[in-house]
Amino acid sequence: MKRTKRHVFSMISVLAGCQFAQQALANTCRWDTVAGPINYQANLGSVYVPRDASVGSVIGVVDQFVFSNSSGPAITCTNDGTGVTLNFSARNVAPFDRRFQGSINGERSTDKIFATNVPGVGARITLESGFNGAGNAFKPIGGSPIVPFDAVLDQRLIVPFNLSRLRSQVTLIKTGPIAPGPQIVNRHMFDGHFSDIGRGFGYNLNATVIQSQCAVGANPVSVDPVPLGTWQVSDFTHPGFSTSPAAFTITLSSCEADPTNANQANAHIRLDGANGSLPVGDGSQGVFSLSSGSTARGVGMQIMRGDGVTPVPLGADVSFGAIEDGRDKTLDFTARFYQIDNVGQIGPGRAEGALSFTITYQ
Repeated sequence: MKRTKRHVFSMISVLAGCQFAQQALANTCRWDTVAGPINYQANLGSVYVPRDASVGSVIGVVDQFVFSNSSGPAITCTNDGTGVTLNFSARNVAPFDRRFQGSINGERSTDKIFATNVPGVGARITLESGFNGAGNAFKPIGGSPIVPFDAVLDQRLIVPFNLSRLRSQVTLIKTGPIAPGPQIVNRHMFDGHFSDIGRGFGYNLNATVIQSQCAVGANPVSVDPVPLGTWQVSDFTHPGFSTSPAAFTITLSSCEADPTNANQANAHIRLDGANGSLPVGDGSQGVFSLSSGSTARGVGMQIMRGDGVTPVPLGADVSFGAIEDGRDKTLDFTARFYQIDNVGQIGPGRAEGALSFTITYQ
């Protein structure tokens, strides 16, 4: 009988030990087979932004989906719903870039933009399934899984939480001037920490930022000077009279732009008076005075689009549409004489006018 009792007590002790082990296993995060941490690489590839885009502009697209895989370590978290809370925290390694204080797609992003290793390029990172509170996921405190954030897993899981593949969304933001040429983003952005195991993964961001623009050759104007013809003083009959337009073009060559057109860049031109030519009135009608070397009087010149009707305002950035990757961009114009003064004030002579142009990409 004594041996039997000892045997019974021994069995009870073993069973109790198994129950405690299972209960502990049911409310924990642990490594599967191989210990980590996991090293996630988020690769955006080549992303584009217009060269002269304003601070706060999106580089590439908003919330670009990124799928990162781990062929080694994996994390499993279980919870039996007995009141144990498991915790997750996404903590930035890269510093904040607070130069942009606006919103992205209507969502305020203050203190959510990280600096990358490229000056002028910031990043907002959002974690997807597993950290958005849906199903067997950690619930972000505050409701948004935009890094940095804390999250909890406090509900009963029928299917354990498992992390080997990470789904995220990245928005790159222009936060300041970006240096010319392709800029390589390569930075450790944040770490993910879990209950029981500590640092579970690191998140590295990789991309090539390309500024969309074209080249301006040595002789971009098709004909310079543009010949407006010879006219008699008697041809000018009243203020506002204009002569037949003469066509010319300005060519932007070897354009580099987003081949997918996801982030288009539009070419803008700004025309300003040069060599003594000045806008007439507010410049909105594209009329400007003759340059200082002219001897004719009472007339000016007007610049218009290629249709020969629509004035090109002076002193303002005027869009001529999107540029295309690997192609030239031709800007079509016309120009003509424009009568400024009354008939009696028109005088013959040499009539010259000059404009300077500045190209921007926005």
